[in-house]
Amino acid sequence: MGLLLEFEGKKVFEEVGIPILPGLVAYNLQEAITAGEELGYPVVVKGQILTGGRGKAGLIKVVKDKKELEEVTPKILKGTIKDMKVQNVLIEKAVTITNELYISSMFDTFSREIIFILSTEGGVDIEAVAAKTPEKVKNIRFDIDYEFSAKDATDLAASLGFKGTELEQLSDILVKMWNAMHTRDIQLVEINPMAVLEGEKIIALDSKVIIDDNAIYRNPLYQQFMEKRIPDDPLEDKAQSYDVAFVRLDGDIGIIGNGAGLVMGTVDLIAEFGGSAANFLDLGGGANTERVLKALSIVKEVGETGKSIDVLLINIFGGITRCDHVAEGVANARKELGLEMPFVVRLVGTKQKEGMEILEKAGMNAFTEMEPAVRKAVEIAKAK
Repeated sequence: MGLLLEFEGKKVFEEVGIPILPGLVAYNLQEAITAGEELGYPVVVKGQILTGGRGKAGLIKVVKDKKELEEVTPKILKGTIKDMKVQNVLIEKAVTITNELYISSMFDTFSREIIFILSTEGGVDIEAVAAKTPEKVKNIRFDIDYEFSAKDATDLAASLGFKGTELEQLSDILVKMWNAMHTRDIQLVEINPMAVLEGEKIIALDSKVIIDDNAIYRNPLYQQFMEKRIPDDPLEDKAQSYDVAFVRLDGDIGIIGNGAGLVMGTVDLIAEFGGSAANFLDLGGGANTERVLKALSIVKEVGETGKSIDVLLINIFGGITRCDHVAEGVANARKELGLEMPFVVRLVGTKQKEGMEILEKAGMNAFTEMEPAVRKAVEIAKAK
């Protein structure tokens, strides 16, 4: 799974026609000064880093003139969050915002659906909005082969209460998100916030884009992004050497699964039930003992180098993979690594009954259905 930096995601937006603010990328103070002069003050200086929490960490600042820019830019360029380094800064023209929305589209490889999530409550934690006011969050699924039309997009936008030019703009953006998912090897597009400016113009104020790592070779733009990256989270490098997809997140529930869509669906369901994921880890096609051991070692380090992990949720859809072998791998790896946090394991596939018996004998919470497994993990995390 390849998470793009904000400016990289916006470059993709620009290519597919999703409106963004005027902005320039700077790798040092002089480039930032040049950008500020070209854009015209006030501007926003935004540290580019592959994790959330930039605002709280002081990595996003509005500056009214060159003097302020010279004060804040060096600090932002040296900024870190959980040992992750700021790659560069994005300088954008400051604007007046009248409303903020949340819009995302996600490809679920397990169900072969694209899921749109929309809310009138943007600029805040969407998981918190879903937990406190679920009626303000809309979740709509479409089969990947569905011929998504302008009418479908208009219906979605209208469901949020938009009319007139705002309805037209938002509908157009939704169509372009759909097309980008199909043509750019994208697994997730999240815009939070999608801002309504003075004059009713709608633009993507932020971007979170996840691309398919396996498709980088056929996209020169993605290759260019990766070549310019500064190594930040050593765990991502380790995961890459293990041939598993990993991204560190901000929560306290560790996640391991097999299949990007299944893992993303698990992250989404955790949020829906009021929890927060500590990581994304996709084992890929195999769930043998060696891969499980490596995956668990990475999650162990997540808890040792960042926020502690209160519970580990493993979601395996076995298919032809034997569940008893997976269960033995999980039990043995847990013992070998000395992991003491509670385990919740959802296991479905060949030799499922035998696998469940192994897990239960090892003292783990074992389930065959995804929803009760996720609920149990969130329950344990909240009780900590």
